[in-house]
Amino acid sequence: MADQKAEVPLAPRLTSAESEALSARAGLNEMGVRPPLGRYIKQVWQRRSFIWNLSASRAYSRNQGSYLGQAWAILRPVLDAAVYVIIFGFLFHSSAPGIDNRAAFITIGTFTYTLFQTSVMSGLNSVPSNLQLIRSHKFPRAVVPLATVMTETVLFAPILLAMMVVVLVTGVLPGMGAVVPTWSWLLLPFAAALLAVFSAGVAMFFARLGARAPDIANAMPFILTLGRYASGAMFLISAMVPDGLWLKPILLHQPVAIYLELFRAAFGNEPLIPMTPGLWLEAAAWAVGVFAIGFLYFWRAEETYGRD
Repeated sequence: MADQKAEVPLAPRLTSAESEALSARAGLNEMGVRPPLGRYIKQVWQRRSFIWNLSASRAYSRNQGSYLGQAWAILRPVLDAAVYVIIFGFLFHSSAPGIDNRAAFITIGTFTYTLFQTSVMSGLNSVPSNLQLIRSHKFPRAVVPLATVMTETVLFAPILLAMMVVVLVTGVLPGMGAVVPTWSWLLLPFAAALLAVFSAGVAMFFARLGARAPDIANAMPFILTLGRYASGAMFLISAMVPDGLWLKPILLHQPVAIYLELFRAAFGNEPLIPMTPGLWLEAAAWAVGVFAIGFLYFWRAEETYGRD
């Protein structure tokens, strides 16, 4: 009689619940599935050091290929401010009636809007420009747009110092009021932090749009240019927009206009723009609310990023 091979008994089939329990004990996670919001927030927070290191390295490497290097991070907003000061500060005096120093008013608005503009553009392109990283590593994808905004925030630190210097210099220009440093200048980093949080929320919103519709990147510069004018970066909205126009309250209280006014109030050189607790509360509310909305909107499409 031929030898018969001993049959190996098959392992019993596991139920779905048993499979999930076994995977959890082994530390395995299902791929391509959006994690619950609470766990997702925890995962992002656990990678805060990675976000900081990634943003710091990218900030350092920015503009390294040019002769002036990091100086361009400051020169660009300075040149932008110079152009707008010449046009709106000297050629069109009526753009900011009642303002003692139009040059400082425009400089603060232009420099401040730079942080918002660069953060949104970086967030919009964050997913397409980091596809290799996204496809090769498992991590919460919100890290990518948050790191890009952190990069722009790090770069804004020397820009903020340059803004202070330029604002002081505008006090010696003909027809411009003097600018004297006050205690409220110490609040400028806190204003920048609120603007960075708000910009991160907007950046995450557009990061999801940019991941699915890359063509929006071509239209975004026009949208941001419109936002610059609608926010009153170069002129006083309350003076330029007619009182009876229904759009005026929206323009006065839209978030970017609030942050420009917050920075101008912190400089404390214009009686028409006082520092008030209500201004800080409104800025904080916009920052928290928009960041939460942007984060949720980005998280809802977590499983789609990096897919063709």
